[in-house]
Amino acid sequence: MKPLVGVFFVLLGLLAGAVAAEPEMRLSPKKVRDEVRAVVEAQLAALQAGDFVTAYDFAARGIRRQFDERLFAAMIKRGYAPLLKPVTTELGLVRDDGEGAAHVNVTAIDRQKRSTVYRYWLVKEGEAWRISGVMLEQRPPRGDI
Repeated sequence: MKPLVGVFFVLLGLLAGAVAAEPEMRLSPKKVRDEVRAVVEAQLAALQAGDFVTAYDFAARGIRRQFDERLFAAMIKRGYAPLLKPVTTELGLVRDDGEGAAHVNVTAIDRQKRSTVYRYWLVKEGEAWRISGVMLEQRPPRGDI
């Protein structure tokens, strides 16, 4: 019985460590909100204009290490097409951890009024916010609408 209790506490400790490792995000102050929104809106405008070079300028160092401009453009075209020609985009609440990480949800609405939601992750690099990742949060339902 004692070995089983020991395993339980080890697993509980690992779980607590995993939860503690995730940054706690809070509603951002106005300055952070404005800066993050400006970066995301500028990248969205570049994507919608087909200007992948400018869109790439907003990428964080980690993204730039993984993708050159050509691969970045190909990745966007294949994996993030709803961001290229939406009828409209809506930004949600900006949240940050107070230490240089932030996120905001972006909803891209197409001509059929279907919504695709992405979570934009940003990091502070020097004085500028840069986009460190974009994850699909919700895709539109399939079938008749």
